[in-house]
Amino acid sequence: MRSLFKLYLCNELIEMRLTPKYIFFFLATFLLMSCQHDIINVSSNYSKDTIFVVTPPTGSNPSTGTTVSDTVCFNTEILPLYVSYCGSAGCHDVASHREGVITTSYAYIMQGIRANNVSKSEYYTIIGDDMPPRSSPQMTAAHLASIKKWIEQGALNTNCTNVCDTTVFTYTGAIQTILSNNCGGCHGSKPGSANIYLGDYASTKAYVTANKSIFINSINYLPSLAVSKRMPPAGKMVDCKILQIQKWIDNGYPQ
Repeated sequence: MRSLFKLYLCNELIEMRLTPKYIFFFLATFLLMSCQHDIINVSSNYSKDTIFVVTPPTGSNPSTGTTVSDTVCFNTEILPLYVSYCGSAGCHDVASHREGVITTSYAYIMQGIRANNVSKSEYYTIIGDDMPPRSSPQMTAAHLASIKKWIEQGALNTNCTNVCDTTVFTYTGAIQTILSNNCGGCHGSKPGSANIYLGDYASTKAYVTANKSIFINSINYLPSLAVSKRMPPAGKMVDCKILQIQKWIDNGYPQ
């Protein structure tokens, strides 16, 4: 349509006897339209809507006959991985955005994910190859399996609640996984960011024992704390996970 109008203007200038004032008007209009870019309509293969899901806790409950949902929750299982292992400061956070890649929100992550298509999801296939860098903590096989399953389920923006069993709060039964998923990218290998290493039971117990109030305030996103001190960076963990950590501490750090 714009090209036809430009041709029309040219024909008018040639065929009509116009005063200098009208010639200037037509030329100005022509140049203005020539400098504008066509609008690009961006389409996507996913829904940006948040899907709120109330899921049973991980595990089964034979006494109640509860069937465990196998929905992979983006907010509690996927986003923490991408923020912790890829989206830290200096790498793929909003401020640094190295190589134009940001992995700190659903919309950003979906720029490299193709729903239902694992092999075409660059932000999955590159993990363990070039990213995270070899010198940084690496995602585990369990982490990769979660991301793969999430993609195969449609890479939905699922925001889940009631995702954990608060009667389980031992280190091997719950705490190790919580810390690996949410903190491993920064504190999963020695010496750890800010010299905080949470990669094994002894180190985690020693750190939390010596810094109990700081640790608890940090994971509870205490309003008086600076944003940079609130952990994990992906966002406050769901209440049941914080309760599991609190119970672990209160009960003497059971292994």
